[in-house]
Amino acid sequence: MARSSSDAIAEIKAKLSMVDLARRYLELRPMGNRLVAPCPFHQETKPSFSINADEGTFYCFGCQAAGDIFDFYGRMNGMDFRESLEALAEETGVALPRYQKGDFYSEKPKSNKTEMMKMHEIATHHFKKNLQNTKIVQDYIAERKISDEVLEKYAIGFSSDAWQGLTDIFKRAGFNLDVAVECGLLMKNKTGRYYDRFRNRLMFPIRDVNGRTIAFGGRVIPALDDGESAKYLNTNGTPIYKKSQQLFGLDLARRSVTAQKSIMITEGYMDVLTLHQFGYYNAVACLGTSFPEEQVKRITELSKNVDLLFDGDDPGREAAFKACGKLLVKGIRCRVILFPQGDDIDSLLKEKGKEVFEELRQKSTEGLSFCIQTLKKRSPKDAIEWSREFLGQIEMPELFQPMATKLALGLGIDEAELRLGVVEQKKAQNSRSQTQNNERQISQAQSYKKTRDAEILTVATRYPHCLQKLQEMGADLILVSPKAKDYWDKLAQYGEEAFLFLSDSEKAFWVKCRSADAPPRDNEAGELAAISHLIQSIQKKSYVQSVAAAIRDGGEDSQKAYLRALYNAQGRNDV
Repeated sequence: MARSSSDAIAEIKAKLSMVDLARRYLELRPMGNRLVAPCPFHQETKPSFSINADEGTFYCFGCQAAGDIFDFYGRMNGMDFRESLEALAEETGVALPRYQKGDFYSEKPKSNKTEMMKMHEIATHHFKKNLQNTKIVQDYIAERKISDEVLEKYAIGFSSDAWQGLTDIFKRAGFNLDVAVECGLLMKNKTGRYYDRFRNRLMFPIRDVNGRTIAFGGRVIPALDDGESAKYLNTNGTPIYKKSQQLFGLDLARRSVTAQKSIMITEGYMDVLTLHQFGYYNAVACLGTSFPEEQVKRITELSKNVDLLFDGDDPGREAAFKACGKLLVKGIRCRVILFPQGDDIDSLLKEKGKEVFEELRQKSTEGLSFCIQTLKKRSPKDAIEWSREFLGQIEMPELFQPMATKLALGLGIDEAELRLGVVEQKKAQNSRSQTQNNERQISQAQSYKKTRDAEILTVATRYPHCLQKLQEMGADLILVSPKAKDYWDKLAQYGEEAFLFLSDSEKAFWVKCRSADAPPRDNEAGELAAISHLIQSIQKKSYVQSVAAAIRDGGEDSQKAYLRALYNAQGRNDV
């Protein structure tokens, strides 16, 4: 018998559990018969993310995210189902079947993302080989005192001055060169000629949390600097790389961050390499100093304790100030470590030693104190406006009081005046939020006003093998919502495998019905009996309404007959 996609999926799940996969990203802890953690998909402080190990599913009580290992892996790595399936199949050594017409696995055309990932893997190997064979680069590495171990761990390479080096490799391998242009490895001129984008640069692979290269940063080597090229050339946004969501070095730092419960954030690639070389394995680079919301979210998922390591010049101080504000409102404890003018992490550690660096760490400034120091150099009006905006963004009420007091004392502002401005701001925000909430509640009420649909589908989800019994009772005939009918059709068509075909909201419903928080599935007969009683009640009510309507519309003789039928339906016999 030909191997099916369902067989491959079952085999992958047998080899890789939901718990083992989640532990790569989250610090799980037991709570009753569940494993819980703060949800990686939305900002929170309490562990609302729950795993049902027996079912191999997850559910978040906060944002309602739900699914199995493929959904979780896809959400964490920005992949669709097919890409997640291919990645996990490769990891677990499971062979996927050939694509067949009608197979859900092959419904979508193959994504270019897989080809892009393979190209980046080849490019990483190509650049590493160039580095090993280029003396001028070897001399630069020796001058910068980068160890062989660090070079290997971070897969550092070199792009030669050849215009067609990588291009020719891709041609021989049969890759679509337009895809290579789309993912930032090649360029294409007006005449249609393809050429390498990175040349004469030290290459830093930017990898996802699973260690796969998804982008590159290229640094000019002084000996090869023509004076016209930018110091750094980085991959722009591509289908497999969004700068705002990534942190350089996270694939290697993640375990140390979890163990130490803290993370060091620097400005550049070389800083991370140096910190790692000196034993600071929890260091990552933020790929810029703008700190977009996606990056802040990623950091808050990793640790609640952050050390910001920035240059001591004006741009470095401004970057640290902005970063502190964005982290503090999320409840993250942060410290700012600024380096003396003329020094950066690399030069200080290699020239002055670890002891000097540790002294700087001991003298680091707490995040809010650093913000206050910065605000004192600005006008009182700017300081008040920033403070009010900052306090208005604080998500945890227990942080508001101490931060408001500290800001007022530090800046010499009347706390009551400061709070008043925030209260007014909050009222406006709450008014908008309440309006949105009311609209959402109305929408939800309209969507789920037929609670009997949910009751029927709950039992159908808990016991898919009983679907025929439910159908014989007439359960499918009394479903009202089109969504409910669509869900039923999927259960009827796919049975226990229906989960693979459900939408995100349907998966959330499935997981809730079968989660560890749901009643044990040990009362199948009782639950079926309850649904049977519900259906009979609905049918009886419908019959009564029909007879009542007939009485109103019929003649005298027919009215008596209908009335007698109505009393019988209601269990009365007094006519």
